[in-house]
Amino acid sequence: MNSLTEFESKRLLSEFGVISCKEFTAKSYEEAAAAALEIGYPIVLKISGDGTEHKSELGGVKLGINNQTDLSVAFNEMRASNSNVSEFLICEHISGKREFIAGYHIDKDFGATIMFGLGGIFAEAVSDASFRLLPCSREELMRMVFELKSNALLNQFRGEPDVDLEALADMLEAIAKCGLADPVIQAIDVNPIVINGNLPIAVDALVIKS
Repeated sequence: MNSLTEFESKRLLSEFGVISCKEFTAKSYEEAAAAALEIGYPIVLKISGDGTEHKSELGGVKLGINNQTDLSVAFNEMRASNSNVSEFLICEHISGKREFIAGYHIDKDFGATIMFGLGGIFAEAVSDASFRLLPCSREELMRMVFELKSNALLNQFRGEPDVDLEALADMLEAIAKCGLADPVIQAIDVNPIVINGNLPIAVDALVIKS
């Protein structure tokens, strides 16, 4: 199996219509600082490149970077603890109280499938997901969304508006189209999808090819 980097995965998915956070790659602190100014603080700093699929386990994600001083400290700490990494990802910080997960997978028995579920830190702790065989209609994707036990999160929540369901369906359709367009794609993992205001934004993604 061959995994694309997070940056490469998001770039590929964006070609099919998946909306993700603004981001740039950087090889040096100077490039990272320039990218942060282009995006605007606050930003998120991540390790990037081959072998960085499990960034959190490697201490490769730094949140709460609000200015250039924060970035300098975070960059030096990350480079010291990941000396073999030569590329970094500077990402727009996307805020939202609701997080979901979506994925594409080639099942050995059933073929291409798509999944949608509760995401973020609760994805593994709380099993709340629904699935469909692909290809399927937009209406089926919408039914899949409402099958979640936590579907109340799609409505107004803690001062945030109803989720834009059409935008969410667009994202699920885009993930499905991306997977079906290339037979060597074995899996796509988009987690988390943060609801920013009412719009779903892909904050992290991984595409795995055979």
